[in-house]
Amino acid sequence: MRPSFDIFTDSPDAQPVWIESAQDLEDARKRLREVARIAPRRDCFIYSGESGIVEIIVHADFQDSGGISTSHDL
Repeated sequence: MRPSFDIFTDSPDAQPVWIESAQDLEDARKRLREVARIAPRRDCFIYSGESGIVEIIVHADFQDSGGISTSHDL
């Protein structure tokens, strides 16, 4: 079974809020950028418990800096 990649953003009280899942990392990254544009100045991230991949956009503000993106394998 292929790992799924869950996309989250944070709530005003800094709790993770699940947005949706993607079937592969490429689609998850595309959707993460879309979510970050819709929710500027919110942390957004991808998580896969099956593969251990985490990718983060911290306080995305694409109009100013393009956001900061980091990937980690756990």
